[in-house]
Amino acid sequence: YFLFFIFIFIFIFILFYFIYLFIYYYYIYTILLLLLLLLLLLRTYVRTYVRTYVRTTTYVRTYVRTYVRTYVRTYVRYVRTYGTVRYGTYGTVRYGTYGTVRYGTVRYVRYVRTYVRTYVRTYGTVRTYVRTVRTYVRTYVRTYVRTYVRTTTTTTTTTYVRTYVRTYVRTYVRTYVRTYVVVRSST
Repeated sequence: YFLFFIFIFIFIFILFYFIYLFIYYYYIYTILLLLLLLLLLLRTYVRTYVRTYVRTTTYVRTYVRTYVRTYVRTYVRYVRTYGTVRYGTYGTVRYGTYGTVRYGTVRYVRYVRTYVRTYVRTYGTVRTYVRTVRTYVRTYVRTYVRTYVRTTTTTTTTTYVRTYVRTYVRTYVRTYVRTYVVVRSST
């Protein structure tokens, strides 16, 4: 504000001085002073603003290609059923493709055991052999019977018999799996 008042004071002083010169017919000096005053008042300000906008757009393209090749070949190699003879030394009984008794007569078969082998082959140098040894399934059934008797005595006797039968079934499945991994490298 102080500079503003000083500028106003100088302007008023010069203005009165021009009026004084104009009154006494000093035209040339008056015009020169007016030009100086215009030069002082009319200042040219040139402000140049340079704004640079940089926009960077980055495109990232990612190609993920996953090739999964799995070859699973499952086949039953052989199924053999063995039976033994309890009495006598007549040999063994073969079931399956033969279906006949080799020697003698079978009186009692003690146990029958079945083997099922499954070979799973994967693509590559690693072969996995999965052998199912035994699957044991046991079913446990329990029956619970409850009888409810209610007697109401009025003029007559009424007997209500309610019977609840609850059956619990429990199933146990046990599976034993043996896995053999054989690594073979071909050179």
